[in-house]
Amino acid sequence: FFFESSPFMPSPQGPGPSRGLHHRKASTSGSYGRALSTKNLYYMVQEWAGPSEIIVEEPQTSKTLNARELEEIKRSAREINFTDRDAERKLEDLLNDWKLSLKKGLSDQQVEELRGKHGKNELASDPPTPFWRLFLEQFEDILVLMLIGACIVSLALGQFAAGVAIILIVMFNAILGAVQEHGAGAALDALAALQVTTANVLRNGVVEPVEGPDIVPGDVVIIGTGDSVAADIRLTEVQDLEVNEASLTGEAEAVKKGLKSALMHQLDAKAEGENKEEETHDGLTLNNVLYMGTEITNGKGRGIVIHTGMGTKIGQLAERLKSVDAGQSPLKKKLGKLGLRLGLASLSVSILIFIIGVSTGRGADPTSADPLWLQMLLIAVSLTVAAVPEGLPVCVTISLAIGMQNMTKKNALVRKLASVETLGSTTIICTDKTGTLTCGKMTSVRLWRFRQLYRVTGQGYNPEGCIFPVDEKQQGGEIPEDAAAMFGKVKEKGYIGQILTAFLLCSDATVEKEEIISKDDRGNETKKMEWVGVGNATERALVVAARKLGIERKEISSAYEEVAQNPFSSKRKMMSVLIKVDADCKKNAPGIGVFQNLTTKPYIGVAKGAPNRIIERCTRMVVDNKIVDMKENDKAEALGAVNMLSSQALRVLAVGIRGFDDDSKTEHSDLEANLIFLGLNAAIDPERPEVTIAIARAKNAGVETVMITGDYLATAKAIAENIGLLPKGDSDNATKVMDCVKIRQLGADITSLKKQISEASDGKDEFKKQLKILHEKVDRMTSCTKVYARAEPFDKITIVESYQRQGHVACMTGDGVNDAAALQGANIGVAMGSGTDVAKGAADMVLLDDSFATIVAAIEEGRKIYANITKFVFFLLSTNVAEVFLILLALLMGLQVPLVPIQILWLNLVTDGAPAVALAMELAEPGIMDEGPRPLSEPILEKIQLTGIGIQTFFELGLTLGAYIIGLQWNTGSWDGQNDDKDDNELRDGIRKAQTIVIYLIVFLELLRAYTSRALRTSVFSMGVFSNTFMQYAVIFSVALTVFVGNVPVLQDIFSMRYLDGREWGLIIGFTPIPSIVDELTKVVYRYTGFGERPKAISKDSETDATTDDVMTGIIIDAKQPNAGRETPKEIKSLREASNLPLQDLSNRNANDSVIPPSPQNKN
Repeated sequence: FFFESSPFMPSPQGPGPSRGLHHRKASTSGSYGRALSTKNLYYMVQEWAGPSEIIVEEPQTSKTLNARELEEIKRSAREINFTDRDAERKLEDLLNDWKLSLKKGLSDQQVEELRGKHGKNELASDPPTPFWRLFLEQFEDILVLMLIGACIVSLALGQFAAGVAIILIVMFNAILGAVQEHGAGAALDALAALQVTTANVLRNGVVEPVEGPDIVPGDVVIIGTGDSVAADIRLTEVQDLEVNEASLTGEAEAVKKGLKSALMHQLDAKAEGENKEEETHDGLTLNNVLYMGTEITNGKGRGIVIHTGMGTKIGQLAERLKSVDAGQSPLKKKLGKLGLRLGLASLSVSILIFIIGVSTGRGADPTSADPLWLQMLLIAVSLTVAAVPEGLPVCVTISLAIGMQNMTKKNALVRKLASVETLGSTTIICTDKTGTLTCGKMTSVRLWRFRQLYRVTGQGYNPEGCIFPVDEKQQGGEIPEDAAAMFGKVKEKGYIGQILTAFLLCSDATVEKEEIISKDDRGNETKKMEWVGVGNATERALVVAARKLGIERKEISSAYEEVAQNPFSSKRKMMSVLIKVDADCKKNAPGIGVFQNLTTKPYIGVAKGAPNRIIERCTRMVVDNKIVDMKENDKAEALGAVNMLSSQALRVLAVGIRGFDDDSKTEHSDLEANLIFLGLNAAIDPERPEVTIAIARAKNAGVETVMITGDYLATAKAIAENIGLLPKGDSDNATKVMDCVKIRQLGADITSLKKQISEASDGKDEFKKQLKILHEKVDRMTSCTKVYARAEPFDKITIVESYQRQGHVACMTGDGVNDAAALQGANIGVAMGSGTDVAKGAADMVLLDDSFATIVAAIEEGRKIYANITKFVFFLLSTNVAEVFLILLALLMGLQVPLVPIQILWLNLVTDGAPAVALAMELAEPGIMDEGPRPLSEPILEKIQLTGIGIQTFFELGLTLGAYIIGLQWNTGSWDGQNDDKDDNELRDGIRKAQTIVIYLIVFLELLRAYTSRALRTSVFSMGVFSNTFMQYAVIFSVALTVFVGNVPVLQDIFSMRYLDGREWGLIIGFTPIPSIVDELTKVVYRYTGFGERPKAISKDSETDATTDDVMTGIIIDAKQPNAGRETPKEIKSLREASNLPLQDLSNRNANDSVIPPSPQNKN
């Protein structure tokens, strides 16, 4: 640790203790082991030097601190908390303090005591939201609150039937929403249960498998290749140990581990007066610690568990997520605004009507014994109930729940109902490369020996495929008919066998077929056999390529015995092994004995690594099974082949060998010199076959896709061009690819300023100005970037916040612990099913298949859901507005109200609710993925819906008011229902019959109009009148229930209905089809005039259309080009047929497809 103004900082008056101890937190870079600049003095705290003294190193002097001073510095060090004390202590001290034995491990008693003290080795996620809380959360909607208010008033006024009906509606909606969200949480828990880590732990002197949650601090854990690390472990033994820490740091490359951290190496070297160059990597992680959630890719070792659960590095990062909030979904905001407006409008009208009625006496029932104010209050409640579409919350919940289930079937597990709709508003997808855009499985696609290139076919870890020679200029295309014959000759000659055998000898990875057990959302198990790889990803590709040639690792192991190994070094860029050759090689390893022809030496050194490093160490090479000198022009030719392969975004490795007479030469300086060059292997993490189509579909839908990867610029750009994210060969592509180093410091400065603003008591305005400048700078950079290279997890937060400031609805993908903050901060966080539990817990949606195409499918589902919601909102409100004006106009005319509260509730729930639910079941309309995303500022009702509501309200109001007046005239002898010649009972029955006419008329005309509401512009006849099966069920259900209520005496009294005669039924039947006819005629006008047509994401006035081949190969026209965006018509057709296309072979890329042209200035 380094301190400024320590107790021993020299004062201006001279040496001696100062008055106080101070330290700086803000001045660190965040990485342990970097010195902080002080005035004139550096203090190094070396805890492992001994429990009673610390060496303080000055430029010229050193001083030993006493115990009091030591404790003071330790206290301050704990406050700074840059390092892990147990990882930096002397191992002997750690063992003594914890009373541990590396030979026996913990005893059962120690395990129980430690488990009682530290608890289970689990991340303390928020406890599952109880069902009752999920239930109560459903009552936060403004419409639901309005219904509850209407319920309370109805019960207070003695309208028990209406009050009970409202209660049932609200309860049904709340239970449905809670059940759906609870089910999503249970599915995620089931997914996590399948991923419990098991570790080999030494206890009581015996190694036994222990499940991750049962591991305790102090456990001695034995780890090896392929293991997942179950806790934070201080290493005590290592052998060629490499770890993939991508889930923690975002870095895909494996990290070599040792027994000391970088700072320990530096201090030891300084104490010994040496200048050692140790290959350590301390940064976010320490060199001598394995971290929970990481994976061992190579080697083996053992260590002591120093942290479990929330004490681990993952636990500390998970703790940071609690403060990140993405806010409400667009739909929730829009429905909230709509509900608030409806509530204010209905309340205003109700108050107005109450005042008018009480002051003028209009609308009073002369046959009622209730006082005038009570009658007016009941009418006001009727208006409020009529204004609120009671079925809307239920329909929204059902619609989102259906979308949730549909997405689960498409491998997208949605954790929150509102997220379904938010996906439909997505304007940009920020996606990882590895495993999402690519398969996540390195695959060998090319092999090269001197002056001959070979193509390797097949995908992933499946060993099906062949190897045959190709011309460098025509590498891709269809697999030739004589490929099998050529493959046979390749096997016979054995040239490629030599190369792959050498690669295998210098690799530790394995690929075997294993039984994989998966569970669906109902808990049903499915078992299937899959190829599973363990070890370095590139080495796995070599194992698969060798297996295609019939070369098995088991045969290799029996024929060649490994004597020594020099692991891969980031400094040397290669690894090497010394092999003892079995004399009976040909017998033990059929098909690979030709390797013996290259040297008769009993020992062979094999080196594998970066092509330029291997080639420069080669003095000879193999040409047609003969060893010849490798001259400078030969090396140049080999490097040219490397450039040719690298330009296709391929990862290239070279291999060379050397014979030895004995096993005395084991150092890398011997094994990696004077090599015989054998050849090259080129592999790629292949693009998912469906990705190119999915990106094109997203573009057609106006959804931008940006790629975030840890790859270098050239590789990232090449992959982006291969998948259609960037136009191939476009000179502007370089401006669309950005190294994240450019925004990393800006992101750190933004975070720092935000913290200063939150903590500052004054001067906030200046901080805010600086923050605005930084925001604008970052936004300018991200606005024109399509590919982010060399990205780290925390860069994602900077990127997603920038897009949100620009008005985007951002979807962010991630799988690591450090991705979790970005997932929570995005509008839609998407975690990979294969990712960490922390990432899944922070996400709104989990991709069970990790595929980018699933995101695009989810966006389409979200758009469909939103479109269906707008349909039934339009349908419900047009009815409700007509009901409000019907009551208002009748009251102003001095008529009895045409509908009482219980009748309004019946209409809104049964008559309107059931068809509205059927509208939620509608399939996506053609062209829904050709429209641009809906702006966040766009209201849920656009001008076309508002116009339709106005037209329908006018006709429905006229028809229902006319039918009511006719009914009053027929049954009371007076158009206003007031006739002195009839007694009160006759008048009451006459009014009830007129009200019954209105109820039946509204029911029938709304049910018929539900068919025309299935589309705002498309005719119901072109869609197929009966194509929505659910609509038939809804109509039959609603008609049957209404007729049943109107003809059962007991229910007649409750709902104030009466029997009707033939004349009255004729009136109803005659009026019923008129609104539907008007609706269809209105659609004709809309289509003819283009009124209300949504803008397409890409213009269709095509001068030059992109062909199907263009879409399939990712040739997407750049927006800056003259004909940009005019490829839509043919693209749409090709995309609709894309789901039936076969998977394309990933080896069919030609050299002339290179996106990084080889040149003297660009050799790599």
